Amino acid sequence: MVLILSMILSISFAEEEITFSGRVNAEFYADQALEQKYGITLLLQEYFIRTVEEKDNNTFVVRYEGMGDYAYVLGRYEVTVDGNQITGISWSHDGENTSGGFYAESWGAEQIMEMLRLNQEASDTSPFDSRVAEINEKHGFIYVPVVLSEEEQELIQSKEEKECEEARKQSALSIDVMTDIARRAVALLYDFPPEREQALENIVDEEERPQWFAMYEGEPCYKVCLALDDKEDDDVLPNGLMYTEKEGNYWVYINVQTGAVEDVFYSAAIGGNG
Repeated sequence: MVLILSMILSISFAEEEITFSGRVNAEFYADQALEQKYGITLLLQEYFIRTVEEKDNNTFVVRYEGMGDYAYVLGRYEVTVDGNQITGISWSHDGENTSGGFYAESWGAEQIMEMLRLNQEASDTSPFDSRVAEINEKHGFIYVPVVLSEEEQELIQSKEEKECEEARKQSALSIDVMTDIARRAVALLYDFPPEREQALENIVDEEERPQWFAMYEGEPCYKVCLALDDKEDDDVLPNGLMYTEKEGNYWVYINVQTGAVEDVFYSAAIGGNG
C-alpha cells in the first residue's frame, strides 16, 4: 500500500510541477501510516502538536504529541519515514487498555472523536477537562505552560518583523503566485476535486498579506492561510460534527525564491472554540 501511495504521489506532483520538500513528503506518508495503524485521521490530529526531525539519508521522524494538558492521555505517536517507506511507527500508550471511553487512562481515536463532539457542543473543552485533570494527577503529570515576560515578547516580535522584511526582500515571486501554488499544493496533497480546490479561500485580509513573510526552518518563506468551508448548512453530519471531511484551515509555507512547498499544516478549527 505504501508503495502504491508513493507512485501516485510522485506522478501527481511531477505532472503539476509543484515541488514539495522532503519534510512535506515525510508528513504525507506519516499521516497515512497513523490513520492506517491507529485510526488517527487528519481530523483527529486536532489536539496534537506535530513536529518533524530530519535525520541523515533522507530519513525523517514525525511526532504527534498531545498538546498542553492532553500530553499524557493522548500520548505521543512517532513515525519514521525513510524516503517513501515507513520504517517504524509507535505510540507511547501501545499495549494499554483504551476501552471505556473517558474512563480509560489512555485515549485513542474513539475518545478524540468524542472530545471533538463535546468541544463543538460546548464551544470549549470543559466537558472533558476535569477527567483529564484526574488522570494527570494520578500519573503525576503536570503541564507547565511557558509564560513569556513582556520583554521576551517584544524581542520575539522584533525578530519576527526583521525576518519578515528579510524574506520579503528575497522574494522572487508575487503573493498571488505563491497563493496559487499553495492552493494547488493543498489540492494535490489532500486529493481535492476541482470544485473543492477553487473553494479554498485566502483568509488573510489583502492589506495584511505583505506581513506574512517569514523565515521558516532557515528558508525565506511566505505563509499562505487558506480555509475550506463547503458545507451547505449547519446540520450535524453522521460523524456527529458540523464538519465535512478535510474542511478547515490550511497553512502553507512557500519558499519565496524557488516556489517550493516547505511545509503544510492543517486544522479542522474545532479544538480552539468549537
